[in-house]
Amino acid sequence: MTEKPARWSTSGDLIKSFSYRANTVNDKLALLSAVWDKECGAFAKHWALVAVKKGVLFVRPKSAAAAQELQLRSGPLLKALNKYFSRPWLTAVKTTYR
Repeated sequence: MTEKPARWSTSGDLIKSFSYRANTVNDKLALLSAVWDKECGAFAKHWALVAVKKGVLFVRPKSAAAAQELQLRSGPLLKALNKYFSRPWLTAVKTTYR
């Protein structure tokens, strides 16, 4: 019996051959930025993604009403955003006005 060649032959083998860098902060931020509008839906125009520090997502709301809505939707929003990462990365949402 001969050993299988090291080259890939199926799409699964191709995917396994890639080395993922999903644990680096820059990659996480790029991914978060890419899915922010999709997961926020219509609220994305009222909430500006500002920063992430130690798992806390800082968001700038455009009004007091937008801040209230963000506070009410923060749980489901965190769950929706964390599904894109191999391990939950975001733990809380805080508003900022700077």
